[in-house]
Amino acid sequence: MARDNFSVNTTRIMAERVGYLCSNPNCRNHTVGPNSQLEKSTKIGEAAHITAAAVGGPRYNGSLSLEQRSHIENGIWLCSNCADLIDKDFEKYPITLLNKWKSAAEHEAYERITGNAQKSKSAYTPVPYLEADLKYYGSGRRNLYYSDKNPIEQEENGNWVMPIKFDGTTIIVWALDWDYSLDIYNNSSQPAFNLKIEQASNTKFSQLQSLDKINSLKPFEKIELEASYKIGRFEGTHVEADDKLFQRLPADLDGLMLELSYQDEARNEHRTTVLIEGQEIVNIKH
Repeated sequence: MARDNFSVNTTRIMAERVGYLCSNPNCRNHTVGPNSQLEKSTKIGEAAHITAAAVGGPRYNGSLSLEQRSHIENGIWLCSNCADLIDKDFEKYPITLLNKWKSAAEHEAYERITGNAQKSKSAYTPVPYLEADLKYYGSGRRNLYYSDKNPIEQEENGNWVMPIKFDGTTIIVWALDWDYSLDIYNNSSQPAFNLKIEQASNTKFSQLQSLDKINSLKPFEKIELEASYKIGRFEGTHVEADDKLFQRLPADLDGLMLELSYQDEARNEHRTTVLIEGQEIVNIKH
């Protein structure tokens, strides 16, 4: 299948715009260096597509033209390991997140060449970095009562009744439930303390397990919290209810925002914003 690849010139400029460093903020490895042969260099970087170069690829966008798909705006410079990672686990690395990586990496490179960088990599102080993911456990429906939208028929004795049909056309009022595990990961070498979670949008989980007031999360470990979302009144046939439940992240949850605040060992505060955007979980570190 044809791929809309970047040109050699586009690939070179993409790498130069970030100083040949991987754009993943949790990596930032050099992607070019010396080779054992004096007249050669070793390159381990890739011009990765933000939306896939061909149909069926990760984050593919069929509305883009060939020119847009192979344009530098659709590319991000990564080391070969991170380029492989974002494609193999593409649900964790959505378009919005990759664009944030790219913008931040180019900004950092610009700050360095203009002499405005606040601190060099050697002066960097490691800090905890928490990210969240949502693990789907299951969903279900409960019959509350039959809707008054169903037709009423008159019996021979003159009584009016609502006949219940078993052909899938009967309209029922349901309670719909989704169950999740909200997993908070410490993707850093530094411990995090006193994690707090705030549901910061109008859209909220119906239930979210609370944390102890005093808590900690060790490096590269996670906390699992029970979460659920409920629709107390959904009116429709059982087929319509099941169609709704088929969505592991219902459209009703789009826009849900969580604010994670936590401290490092010096009790400096850090924050991560967690968003549900278009069936994807997006983490933004502040």
